[in-house]
Amino acid sequence: MAHVTDSFDDAVASAHHEWTGGSADRFSCSIDGIVLKSGDVIYPQRAGVTVFVGANNSGKSTILREVVETLKKHRNRITTPTLSVDRLALSTTGTIADQFAWLRDNASFSFVNGRPIFRRHGVEATPGVLAQQFALRNEASPGVGELAGFICFYGNAEGRFSIGGSAEMRESVDDAPSHPVHHLQDSAEVASTVSHISEQVFRKPLTVDALARTVRLRVGKVEGEVPRVNDVPRSYRDEMAALPPLDRQGDGMRGFFGQVLPVVTATYPIIVLDEPEAFLHPPQAHALGQELGRLAVSRGIQILVATHDRSLLTGLLDSGVDVSVVRTSRDSDDARVFQLDSSELRELWNDPVLKYSNVLDGLFHRLVVITEAENDCAFLAAALDCPDRSASGMPANEILFVPSGGKAGMWKIASALKGAKVPVVAAPDLDIIAEEADIARLVQSLHGEWGTDMRRTWLSATSAQRAPRDPVRIGDVLSAINAALSGRSDEVYDADVRRELMAQARSRESPWTEVKMHGVDAFTGQARVDLGELLGMLEDVGVVPVHHGELERLAPAVVSRKGPGWLQEALGTSQQCNERTQSHVERILVAGERITSLQNTREAPLVP
Repeated sequence: MAHVTDSFDDAVASAHHEWTGGSADRFSCSIDGIVLKSGDVIYPQRAGVTVFVGANNSGKSTILREVVETLKKHRNRITTPTLSVDRLALSTTGTIADQFAWLRDNASFSFVNGRPIFRRHGVEATPGVLAQQFALRNEASPGVGELAGFICFYGNAEGRFSIGGSAEMRESVDDAPSHPVHHLQDSAEVASTVSHISEQVFRKPLTVDALARTVRLRVGKVEGEVPRVNDVPRSYRDEMAALPPLDRQGDGMRGFFGQVLPVVTATYPIIVLDEPEAFLHPPQAHALGQELGRLAVSRGIQILVATHDRSLLTGLLDSGVDVSVVRTSRDSDDARVFQLDSSELRELWNDPVLKYSNVLDGLFHRLVVITEAENDCAFLAAALDCPDRSASGMPANEILFVPSGGKAGMWKIASALKGAKVPVVAAPDLDIIAEEADIARLVQSLHGEWGTDMRRTWLSATSAQRAPRDPVRIGDVLSAINAALSGRSDEVYDADVRRELMAQARSRESPWTEVKMHGVDAFTGQARVDLGELLGMLEDVGVVPVHHGELERLAPAVVSRKGPGWLQEALGTSQQCNERTQSHVERILVAGERITSLQNTREAPLVP
C-alpha cells in the first residue's frame, strides 16, 4: 500500500486540487460558545478545562450530551430536538487543505470497494462528505456532521470504555494512527508518559505489546532490554504474554485510561467527559484531574467535563490549568447555568481558609447552609432526618452544611459561594446583630443591601443592648462565678466548665449574654416588634439567626453546655427533632427555597 499522503493525493488531486498541499499545524477547532434554550450562554476555556457541576438532575450531563449531538448535526440530517442546547458557536482555523492534512495525520485513509474513506475510532466518512461539512460550518449550520467524530471524543459511561487498551495493527507502516494505542506504538516518549501516569496513580507501569496482530497495553514491565523487531526471543514473548492486559483490569483502571489516552495522545482537539471519576477512589479522581489539567495545557486542547466529585475538581485546580466552573440548575424544564471564570476560581482557590475546607462541595449541592461550628452542622443535618419531617421540599442530600469557624468567617464563605451562584443561607447565633459591621458585611456578602430601612430597624431593635452599662465590679464577677459553680464541687474541672466559667465572668460586661441565653425573649416592647421586623428582612436575603439565642439553646434539656459532650447528648436524646430545632430548620429551608427560586428567575441571561 502506498503512503497515505500519496494515496490521498492520487485519489483527489485530479479533481480537487484545493484539498491538497495544506499543513496540519494550521488546522484547529474549538467551541467558543454554547447557547442554551434558557438564553444563557456558556463560554468554554479554549485551551483548558470547563467543569460542569451542580446537584443531581440539574442538567449538566444533558448539556454535554447535547453539545456532542449538536456538533454532529448538519443541514440535511433530521435529528431529535434537544432539551437544553440551542446552538453552538464553533471556531475553526485553516483551509480545507489544512483540514485534510490534519486528517491524514490523525485518521486512517484507505479505499473500500473503490471508495476513498477516512476512518477514526467508531466513525468513517468519504473526503467529499468531510469537505462538504467543512464548507457548511457557519451560524446557519448547527454542526459539522460526520466531521464531529474526527475532532471530538465523547467519554460518557459507554464511551469511557470504548477506547480500550488495544487496537488492530495497522495494515501498513505508512498508515496514520487511528487509535491512541497506535500513538504509543509510534512514540516511546508518549508511551513513557502514559506508563508514568499509571505508576503515579495505580503504582503499576504499562507496557506496549506490539508482538501480535493486536497492539495491546499490558500492566507491568518486562525486565531487560527490548529486543530488535526481527529478533524477538521466545523468553521475551513469554514474559510479555504473562503481563495482564489493560482491557482485563477493573472498571477504575480501564475507565481512567479511557479518559487519559485520548488526551495524552492529543488526537482530538475537543474532548467531552461525563463523570470521568466513576469507579475511582478520591485519590485517583484527584490524580485524574491533575493529569487532565496538565495535558490540556501541554496539548493545547479543549476539555469539557461534568463531575460530582470534589477530588476531580481539586485535582484540576492543583494542576495549574485555567479552569472555568459552570454550575447548572433547573428552573422548571429549562437548564440554567452560572459561570465562574478561571480568574475568579483561582482567587478563591488561593485562599487557604477556603482551599482546606469543604466549601467547594457546595458547588455540587442545591443549597448551602453556613453555620458557626462543626457541631452546629452535625446537629442541623441530623434534624433533617427526623422521622416526622415531611418528605416534600428539597431533599436532605441536596443540602450541605458548612462551618465557618465563627461569625467572622461567615461572610467570606458566603461571598465565595455566591460568586459561583450557589444558593446560600447563613444560620448564625442571634448575637450576629451585636455589631453593625458584622451583620452588614454578612448581608452584603449574600448580595443583600444594608440599606437605610434595615439599618434604622437594627438601631431601634438593639438600642437597649448598645446602651452604655455601669462598670463591672469584682463583686459582680464573684457573684456570677458563684452562681455558675454553686453545688457542683464534685464535678471535674474540664474544658467545658472552664469555658462556662469565663462566659459567666464576662456576663456583666456584655448585655448580649442575655440575648445568647434567651434569644428574642431578651427583647421587650417596641424593641421586640422591631426585632421581628429585622429578622424578617434578614431572612429575605438569607440570614436566619437562631431565634432562641445560640444554637445550643435549641436543646435546653441538654446538661452539657458546649463542645462534643453537648452534641453527643443532644443527638442521643433526639433533641434535633424537638419543636424548637424543627422550627429553626424550617425557617432555613423556607429561606433557601425562596433564594433558589429568585436566583433562577431574576439572574440576567449570559448573552454574548
